[in-house]
Amino acid sequence: MRFENKVIVVTGATSGIGAVTAEMFAAEGATVILTGRNCERGEKIAKRIINAGNIAPDFIYCDVSELESVQNLHEIIAEKYGKVDVLFNNAGVYITSDLENLEFKDWDHTFRTNVNSVLYMTKSFMDLLISVHGNIINNASVSGLDSFTSGAKAYMYGASKSAVIKFSRLCALNYAKDIRVNVVCPGIIDTEIYKNRDFSRFDGTIPMGYVAKPEQVAETVLFLASEQASYITGAVIPIDGGMSLM
Repeated sequence: MRFENKVIVVTGATSGIGAVTAEMFAAEGATVILTGRNCERGEKIAKRIINAGNIAPDFIYCDVSELESVQNLHEIIAEKYGKVDVLFNNAGVYITSDLENLEFKDWDHTFRTNVNSVLYMTKSFMDLLISVHGNIINNASVSGLDSFTSGAKAYMYGASKSAVIKFSRLCALNYAKDIRVNVVCPGIIDTEIYKNRDFSRFDGTIPMGYVAKPEQVAETVLFLASEQASYITGAVIPIDGGMSLM
């Protein structure tokens, strides 16, 4: 029960890593606020958390790529809870293209969702985090690491995730006495982002030899959010089975 009496906000909580992480936080005693754009899926995950015998979460609609929507979310949470102990900026989109066929609208959409959302959430919720010396975990990707370029068509995704890493490290430095900020960088994870679930194209690219489940990312997020990681800030942790070593 590491997160008893803690208020946790998870963006992109209606599927994949976000949903699993929210459920695992709840299982350890947290009051979880699920955010996302798919209300049907959000309510379904909220019911799943309740049915597991955990504290009833809130699902609050929020399009984190829109500042007004984020500000509305902050207003609701500030009034109801008055604090945020952990913010997991998880929402993101994955669009790839070769440069010749890259659409500017896809670039804009990627940066609004993957980068602007992290800025909006961080800046808006800083007051509720600082008041309890909370912490932020941002979900980037191995695609954002300087050393990783094997995703040859990940211009938009890789560039956006690199921005998330740099922004996170600057926040960690400048707010080190007030909050902790860390980054997880998943590799290939078995989530809905891979629609056909055919991972054969990654054969030979993952040294550990298998594709991870979202629970393996969530476990690292919960560690970073816990008091067990109380002296860790500015960390960028690949969760990729060694993929970024190739």
